[in-house]
Amino acid sequence: MKFRLNLAVAMLAACVLAVTLLAGASGAAAQTSPRPPWASPPVTASKGQTLPTRAQTHVYLLRGLFGVFSTGMDSLAKELVSRGYVCEVYGWDEAEKVIAQIDSRHDAGHTGPVVVIGHSLGANAVIQVATAVDAQAIPVALGVTFDATEPAPVPDNVEVFVNFWAKDGFGRPVVAVPGYPGQLENYDLSGVPGIDHTSIDSMDQFHQYIIASLESMTGN
Repeated sequence: MKFRLNLAVAMLAACVLAVTLLAGASGAAAQTSPRPPWASPPVTASKGQTLPTRAQTHVYLLRGLFGVFSTGMDSLAKELVSRGYVCEVYGWDEAEKVIAQIDSRHDAGHTGPVVVIGHSLGANAVIQVATAVDAQAIPVALGVTFDATEPAPVPDNVEVFVNFWAKDGFGRPVVAVPGYPGQLENYDLSGVPGIDHTSIDSMDQFHQYIIASLESMTGN
């Protein structure tokens, strides 16, 4: 079993690296947030704003390669469901399904917050999803990525975007499109003990950060 796990990790590293190299380097710089990742989360609601309910908030989570290493996406979804949020977990290669689901629900009258979270290749897919729904004028209230390997620029329909990354894994900082009006946070966790590409999405302090962000923009 240990041999198989080590082999799987090695395959993950090789495949993620291959996908990253094929995608090409962005060459763009990104500013790292001066706030530590355990600081207060970004404000996602205006003062006096009528808040949507948790049940009106749809959270889409995207796993990375193979779907077996991004266990943090599953545990985060389980905790969010227990708090009343609507959550669905997909593979990174199911981004088109997520896009279709968001479009369909929007056409059916859903006006609550859309939240997209992903790890590794699933993190890359977060921006793919946000960019696609931007074409339909659908806003994304919150986007969160863990160790995105080749992130495209964050589109301007994302109100708040948070990226946790570590250069000792496969992660990269995230940039936004020119004139981006939202709030972008990059947390460089390079060299932090216990954090690598396969664990970064499972850290409870980051899950609590996301939960606090969601609770700041939703009612009960």
